[in-house]
Amino acid sequence: MPKIKHIGISTNDPGACADFYINAFGLTEVERSPDNDSAILSDGYINVTILKFRYDRYGGGYPGLHHFGFQVEDLDQSHELIEENGGAELTEWNETYGNQEGTPDNWVGEKKFMSPEGVALDVNPSGWKMRPGGVRGE
Repeated sequence: MPKIKHIGISTNDPGACADFYINAFGLTEVERSPDNDSAILSDGYINVTILKFRYDRYGGGYPGLHHFGFQVEDLDQSHELIEENGGAELTEWNETYGNQEGTPDNWVGEKKFMSPEGVALDVNPSGWKMRPGGVRGE
């Protein structure tokens, strides 16, 4: 069964936004960029990525919720189900930029889609880091 594992929030001040979620809700800081343009937080189950986009890259609104992600067991099967239910692959984005990270034995394959309502979605069989020093999918 697919699980929501990742939510992205776009803001003008990622540092202050991250501090709010850490202080108000006790989220754990997984990592923060040196330039303070992004932060990854987690409650141990769902990853919250806070970003400062210089421009809107592939959908979603600004500021606010930009995208969220589902960890799935089978990327191809999920692709089919998304399209069967009115979603669309962001083919140009996926072909131009791709989302293939890691090593051959720890490959992270992710595709981006748009929901019927226009919300950007990351769909990934490998998951995201959920704690400092953790690995994807933990």
